Amino acid sequence: MSNNTWQHPYVNIFKHFDIGSTKKCAKQGDVTALMDRDLKSTVFRIRGLVPANNYIQFPAQLPNQNLALIGRLFYILFRPIFDKFFSIHIDILTHEQHIVRISLSNLYRELKVTQTCIQFPYTSTNTTIHWTVLCLDLEAILLTHMTNQHYHMIKSFQLCGNMMIKNCFSSQYFYEPGLSNHKAKQNGLKCSNIRSLPRELSYPVGKDESWHNKYDFIIIPNSSSLADENSNNVQLQTPRELIQSDEQTSRSLTDLTLVTQRTISPRDSQVNNWRTTNNPIDRFPSLPTMYEPSLPSASSRNNNDGIHLFVNPQTVGDETNFELPLSTDRSQQSHLSDPILRLRTVIGLGNSTQNCTNLLWTQDGNYILYPSNAIVVQMHVETQQQLFFIGHSDKVSAIAFNGNSSLLATIQAGPDGILRLWKFETRRCICVVRVPGACNLHALDFGIRNLSDSSSSLIVVGHGEQPQQSRTIVCVYNTLNAHKGSIDLLCRTTTDASITHIRFVPYDSTRFVSIGLDNIRFWRIKNGNDLKSMSISVDDINQLEYTDLQFEHISNNKLNELIVFISSKSGHIIELLYDERRVTKIHRLLPKKHSNGSTEKITMANGPSIGICAFACTNTFCITGSNDGYVRVWSNDFTQVYIEAKHDQAICGLITSHDQTRVLILTVSGSLGILNLVNKEHLNLIRAHTQYVTDIDYDDTRKQMISVGQDGTIRIWCFRTGKQLSEFTAERETPVIVTYAPNRQTFACGFNNGTIKIFEINTSIISVEITHHTTGITGLIYAHNGGRLISSDEEGNLCLLDANDNYKLQRTVAKALSILHKGISTLSISSDGKHTAYVGPTEFVVTIVETNSLNQTLRIDISSCTSISNDRRSSSSTDAALFVRFAPNRQLLVATTNFKLLKFDSYSGKLLNIISNVHKQSFDCLALSSDSQYLVTSGDNMLKFWDDINFQSFVGHSEPVRKVFFTDDNMHIVSIGDSIFIWDVLAWTTPRPNVFSNTQYIVPPLKNVERASIRFPSDNNGQPRNPPEPFQYTQQTNENTARAVTRSLSNCELNTTTSISHGHKKNQNKKLPIKQIDRNLPTIQRHFIQRINHSQLAKKRYVAPANQESLKLQSIIGYNGNGRENVVWHAQSGFFAYTVGCNIIVENLNNNHQTILTGHTEEISTLALSNDVTMLASAQCSTTMNKDELQTKIIIWDIKMLRQKLFLHQSVYAIQSMAFSRDDRFLLTMGDYRKAHLTLWSTQDFTSLLNWSDESSSAYINCLAWNPMRANEFCLGCSNNLIRFCTIIEQTNNTNLKLQVINGQMPSSISESTKKICEITSCIYLISTTNLVLCSTNCGFITCWNTRTNTCLLHWKADANEICYMATIKHKLITGSSTGCLRLWNTENLEVNLGLPNMTDSNYGLTIQDEFQLDDGIISGSFDNIFDMGIVGTTCGSLWYICWTTERSKTRLVASHTDRITGVIPIEDTHVVTSSLDGTIRIFQLEDRNEILRFDANGLKVTCLTSWDNSIVPTIDSSGTTSPIKNIRTTIRSIVAGYNDGTIRIFNLLHGQMVLKLHPHTSSICAINAPVNATVSLSGASDGSVAISNLAQGIVLRVLNDHRGNAPICMIDSKYISENNSYMWLIASHDRRVSLWKGNQQFDFCQLIDWLTFSAPSFAPDGTTHDNNWQSYPPSLARFIDSNLLMYIGYGIEKSIQIYNLDTKQIVRTIPLNQWCSCFDLSSLNIDDDENRLIAIGTNDRLVQLKDYAQGTFQDFIGNSDTLLNIKFIRKNKSHDLLITTSSNEIFLWKVLLT
Repeated sequence: MSNNTWQHPYVNIFKHFDIGSTKKCAKQGDVTALMDRDLKSTVFRIRGLVPANNYIQFPAQLPNQNLALIGRLFYILFRPIFDKFFSIHIDILTHEQHIVRISLSNLYRELKVTQTCIQFPYTSTNTTIHWTVLCLDLEAILLTHMTNQHYHMIKSFQLCGNMMIKNCFSSQYFYEPGLSNHKAKQNGLKCSNIRSLPRELSYPVGKDESWHNKYDFIIIPNSSSLADENSNNVQLQTPRELIQSDEQTSRSLTDLTLVTQRTISPRDSQVNNWRTTNNPIDRFPSLPTMYEPSLPSASSRNNNDGIHLFVNPQTVGDETNFELPLSTDRSQQSHLSDPILRLRTVIGLGNSTQNCTNLLWTQDGNYILYPSNAIVVQMHVETQQQLFFIGHSDKVSAIAFNGNSSLLATIQAGPDGILRLWKFETRRCICVVRVPGACNLHALDFGIRNLSDSSSSLIVVGHGEQPQQSRTIVCVYNTLNAHKGSIDLLCRTTTDASITHIRFVPYDSTRFVSIGLDNIRFWRIKNGNDLKSMSISVDDINQLEYTDLQFEHISNNKLNELIVFISSKSGHIIELLYDERRVTKIHRLLPKKHSNGSTEKITMANGPSIGICAFACTNTFCITGSNDGYVRVWSNDFTQVYIEAKHDQAICGLITSHDQTRVLILTVSGSLGILNLVNKEHLNLIRAHTQYVTDIDYDDTRKQMISVGQDGTIRIWCFRTGKQLSEFTAERETPVIVTYAPNRQTFACGFNNGTIKIFEINTSIISVEITHHTTGITGLIYAHNGGRLISSDEEGNLCLLDANDNYKLQRTVAKALSILHKGISTLSISSDGKHTAYVGPTEFVVTIVETNSLNQTLRIDISSCTSISNDRRSSSSTDAALFVRFAPNRQLLVATTNFKLLKFDSYSGKLLNIISNVHKQSFDCLALSSDSQYLVTSGDNMLKFWDDINFQSFVGHSEPVRKVFFTDDNMHIVSIGDSIFIWDVLAWTTPRPNVFSNTQYIVPPLKNVERASIRFPSDNNGQPRNPPEPFQYTQQTNENTARAVTRSLSNCELNTTTSISHGHKKNQNKKLPIKQIDRNLPTIQRHFIQRINHSQLAKKRYVAPANQESLKLQSIIGYNGNGRENVVWHAQSGFFAYTVGCNIIVENLNNNHQTILTGHTEEISTLALSNDVTMLASAQCSTTMNKDELQTKIIIWDIKMLRQKLFLHQSVYAIQSMAFSRDDRFLLTMGDYRKAHLTLWSTQDFTSLLNWSDESSSAYINCLAWNPMRANEFCLGCSNNLIRFCTIIEQTNNTNLKLQVINGQMPSSISESTKKICEITSCIYLISTTNLVLCSTNCGFITCWNTRTNTCLLHWKADANEICYMATIKHKLITGSSTGCLRLWNTENLEVNLGLPNMTDSNYGLTIQDEFQLDDGIISGSFDNIFDMGIVGTTCGSLWYICWTTERSKTRLVASHTDRITGVIPIEDTHVVTSSLDGTIRIFQLEDRNEILRFDANGLKVTCLTSWDNSIVPTIDSSGTTSPIKNIRTTIRSIVAGYNDGTIRIFNLLHGQMVLKLHPHTSSICAINAPVNATVSLSGASDGSVAISNLAQGIVLRVLNDHRGNAPICMIDSKYISENNSYMWLIASHDRRVSLWKGNQQFDFCQLIDWLTFSAPSFAPDGTTHDNNWQSYPPSLARFIDSNLLMYIGYGIEKSIQIYNLDTKQIVRTIPLNQWCSCFDLSSLNIDDDENRLIAIGTNDRLVQLKDYAQGTFQDFIGNSDTLLNIKFIRKNKSHDLLITTSSNEIFLWKVLLT
């Protein structure tokens, strides 16, 4: 409608659209017109049990009619009906042609925003219900809660019962209640678009009555800015001041950010949190603010499933109108992410251990579900990834699926009696029901007719409310309309019978069976709403406590053959025939006793029995879980036991998967695991505290947490995975508080009896026991890097202990602390460790003492803090302090009993700020980020995340939160209570505090490398924000270990490498081959960043002539995950190639045969395959980093002949990407971020046709894509929000080409919504059209561009992380993210709907067709032309075969280490064991190069490896497990590995698990050896110490300190002397010293028999001088080679091998070398009884040298891309040997051709 004057100034909707007309208004249900005595006018009453079925709706016919109301303000005059539910729905049309529904209801618990709706909760804060004027500012609501949606008009609205409604109207003006026209004109308010309510739409007010005392006025949102610029000049008072007098009553309320005392609350926990204030609106902005009217249209905001929140502004005080100086600057608005916290991990089972109905399997068997207190957790069985259903406010007591698993029903305990229905696929709550008259709901079930049925019947069981709590309530619902937000109550009954479990009868949703305490009852629904029951008695046995209920079907759909199994705690299993309602059999579980009194097998008979706690039944077998800890699988007649599985404690729950091959088992000890019935393997998923967690601490160095619980256990957790690492149990005492000792391998734990114990982490030994306290410990905190320990107890005593002097007591202060509530941490220490604060000696006093002496420095009396009342008079506060916390910015925070937070200056004691009503009913704890920017408080069983005075609330805990803290990098929050919650902090724009060592954190782009890690970030005053510990180096922290092999350097590695580079700048020589770290490293994963090499290929090599080589490269194990687009596969021809270092592997997938293409000498960055599959292009990095001598080599390969065709050179550092044009006429190559030059080559003669670069822009290129339809067009994805559309303009002679480049800018809304710089990470043309390009970004968005108009048509959020890979065919799209998420999209509707102008679907018809989760970021891939199958590469060095259609499977083709390989052990000639700095030990099969076994060490680095011919039997029963190498005939039974933390771990190869861990060293282990036929190991560390450890007993026998000093140990070798049954061993250190030792067989006698010292120059091989920098020198290597000979290779005056005679103590032979040696091995090849051995040498210059031991002749071989680190001979047979070499993460297998 073009003329909208009829809507001015307002539209009386009931009158204009005639509410009495059925054509314009629809009324359904109980809608009645009546006369209201208060209003003296006609109103409409809407009421009914289900609000959705009783409503008034405008217009009557929704699809065809439109109200077209353009007024931005929508007014509703209504009164809710007390204690009844109502809903208001308004459908608005946006300018972007999207329909958005705005809803308000008291059914909602929190604000919820999705792409199509905004739901506001309504909670009345008064017991009396008033008539209300509700004003909805629709335009402000959209701008606040949705991105790029702009209000256009009201399309329709619906008023759903229960309520009284007078009228509705819309307008462009703000009508203020209680304001007369005279006052409005007098104050000039009509010029400000603020007017009084029209007479026909107003409420009557008496002569002496106040409008605000009689009625309520609500405006949503409360931050709406309705007034124009002129209104800023109007000075008006607050509502409270308006009510104080008649004169003030007449004044106007114009500050629309304010509401009256009677107002809606966003949720129950935030009642009374909206405050009136005189402060300007910009001082207290809403959170978050999304207002930006200039943004272009886009899809609506993506809301994170599972976390719902609502945000309020807060004022300084509750009743204070004065202002205090604030601690932080409020001049800027808050820009927190929404939500700012994301729940990542939940460690806990809650009350699942009390109810076996709390476990579920999904139908595909990939996920399990269990409740953890107020949250339902969905866990992936293989990856243990957790997803969450969040919304309950109390413990979830039972969960159930409907027939097809599309709906999940959950109920909660407690007084509310809440039932929730969830759409399982999206984890979205679609219906919330308050079960009438019920509380403490504890059982439910769906009626299942078949597995494909939606199962509409649902039964819920709970207890009656007061005063009928002893009675049981049973309700049956019809959930058919659950997707509409409501369900129907079919019938309800009350019974005195006990009901603990209830189940519907299979294939009949009108019958169900319940069990309880001595009660079995059959139920039936008659006539649809009549519930009848019949009790079944068991005559033979009385007072049975039934535990579980199951059905067995003999024949489907025949109830007369249905058998009911019921188990009991007395060990009975009762069989009932359902049709006849009678007991047919009674079984009993008891042990079978022998004549000698022993019990072994279990039988079913009479006698003393074992209680059955859980029961499951299938068509072929039954499963029982008993209180003796056994899970037993029986035949259906209970005559035979198939499987017995022993657990640590009683079983409390079990459930079988749908395929009946696995059983999910829950024990009362908090263990949740899966028993595989096929291979009898047990997988442990969770171990958790069984009672609430009392305290927790975090160790950032180890990335571990330690917790104590009321269950009496101390548990250590892996922070990354949430897995339990170890557990301590106290027998007669309960741990209550725990803390890690900084820089020590210990932790302190306080107990309820006053004892403090110091535990050694590695050995679990109690090193010190402190007994100074006599009552429970309440505070425990370390200071001064662990040198002081301060403790407090329940009596208020304070103790200071000296940790350096065996925890000697230094001082005690009696009654220093006030006696507080239990569970509140009493002590807080300042960030510099100099001061400690606590509440005491009374609850009104806060005391600050010196940490060293406990001398008082400041006392603050909080009772002297005054507050200002409304009459401006001061009054003393009666608040008492709960606890106190130091802030990093010298502030002191005090929480009070009236839920206030007081901020003091910790130096002067001055009060800075007061925040009132932080929580409503309880205030438990708080935590601050290390930069003092963010505050987290806990109370009312929830968390609040504060940014100054704005906050967001997060639910999930069902009990009080006992502790909350930020991790050291501010990236995570940990909260404990009923469980342990780990939250991700999503405030990416927060300046990160300074972080050292290997801490992982996220910083804004380009900022992390601009700051040296040894400098401290400063605050506004230039002072260090958080003084850190001194920067410490470990032995592994150097240029050799600072690089990441499979990916560009992480943020923490960048800082570490940068600081090391600065530290050694003076000593570095220009000739060193080490490449420097660029300060402009891209932060995205898509861009290629060259791996740091520590060597250069030797220029002087001695290579054998053709056909005379003594070595032949046979195969290579690995894949370079650091490359980009370095995998090519052509489905039709079967050609498959990928890169490893500087080699290209062409592999035949049918027979696994490899063809290795050699010719490159540096790391290959990318590959490109021509469209006709005749040419392959490969590009390596430049051999020199000199900018004037850059020379990147590009080789063109003939695919048919598999040989080099020609090579090209381009003057860039590295090739980021290259591709052939569609007609294969051109090859396009582009440089990386250091020199983003573009070169176009002709494929006819491979001449350079043109070169292009944009010197005026700093943007670099990430990706390119050719137009598949036009051979002269391509696009470039760049950094800095830039995309370039390029066209090649060809001249007539085809020699002079021009390039037309048009720049496009990404929509600013993407960067603004993600708060980071947008970079295009991949681009692809749509096949169906020639002018559409899809571009993915580093923030997960995909944009669609029109190349003709150079405009962005649309964008959508396709992933939560960076999208690194895209591929497309017609109607299909594949995306791969940086976290390994591979998705298949259906784009058919997208391509169809792009041409529609009024597209209302915000997703543009896109659907996810399938999805795979891989092990790491996806950086390469190739698929067939129909997307049935493909191969992708990940950054962790894996290649995966993906099948979407037939099998829907993923198969790993290639696995690789992700960091430098540190050890190699051949197992016969079939397998090889390797270790790496990535923390893994892997076993590869040499024939097919598959990884068959892997051991991981949770973030540690494996530094050395050796084999052991003995083994230790695992303590855990592993009879059901089989190692993949168990059948290999070898003498190697175990692997002994050394780690960078000084530990040794032993892995049993026969059982495939770790069996022992020792900690003999305090620094990184560098060398290790296990002598033959012995039970000891010899290990050397970086500090020069050597430890002798007994591997069988797990103890350290002795430590040899003869080599201790600055030089690390390089090598240890040993040999057995059979003549005198003794051992001889040697130790070689980096300082060229070799010691010889002799000992007996037990190694309790060790004797130093000789010292060897080899001379060398005083300078390094490169001519520079380094003080103790041994990494610049070749290693010192020594080995026994005969009964009396020793071979030594190391740094010396000459390059040589020296043979030393042990008898004559002389060097008897010197063999010259031409390269410095980095590793060597000696073969055992014997020919004609004459010793003729080969020496294999690996050099620093990437050469493999094979040398004849007798003659000294040698040959050099190339192929490795870095320094050789390991080399080993394998004796295959008498004819020849094999040779294994490693460099970086590559494994080379060579065949020795000498015979």
